[in-house]
Amino acid sequence: MPTETFRNLPESKRLQIEHAAITEFAAKPLQSASVNAIVSQAGIAKGSFYQYFENIADLHSHILTIVSKKKLEVINSLPLDNANLDTFRYLRRVLQAAVEFQIRYPELASIERFERFYSDQPGSIDPETGERVGGDRRFHAFLTQGILHDDIATWVDVDMAAFMLGIVEGGIAPYLAERLGERASQIAAGELSIVDDSPIQDLFDNLMDILEAGLARDPQIRKDFYSK
Repeated sequence: MPTETFRNLPESKRLQIEHAAITEFAAKPLQSASVNAIVSQAGIAKGSFYQYFENIADLHSHILTIVSKKKLEVINSLPLDNANLDTFRYLRRVLQAAVEFQIRYPELASIERFERFYSDQPGSIDPETGERVGGDRRFHAFLTQGILHDDIATWVDVDMAAFMLGIVEGGIAPYLAERLGERASQIAAGELSIVDDSPIQDLFDNLMDILEAGLARDPQIRKDFYSK
């Protein structure tokens, strides 16, 4: 994480370095990113960089905390449904947040996707058990709860489904952001709410129908869907 030297820099200087890092990490995964490119864009000496961060991975970790903070802000900005959020309502909210995050912070969203797809292991460590959990741990947890609440079929392989949903979340966001066209610009400008616009919600209705057809607890729902 950043050194005290970095934290003590004037805010404008810190933002300048963070902006340069965000630009680089949004264009390339960590494995291909360059300290030279970052210091060149930030307008600092390479020696100064190592006064602020141990290495490029250290800077990357710092940027990921910014990504997480901004993503959480977007999630919290979406209105909560007055009804209890069942598994699929929760999933819909997660996917809507991903699209809004893509629209409002495209570079940060790109960094998040690189981190997901270029990480060494397709999973994460459960902090309670210390065991590796297949796929995104957020999806793993809510799928497990969905099975307990009888929303998700007991035959669903939770590790595989969590991994698949992580890919869906990362891939659907740029696709829908582009498909929304002018509406995406209105969302970015704060002129339109992603949850209140009927055409946008029609797209999410269709997306959720597709996902529910593969995950719903009753296999007959799937048969009915594909026989329409």
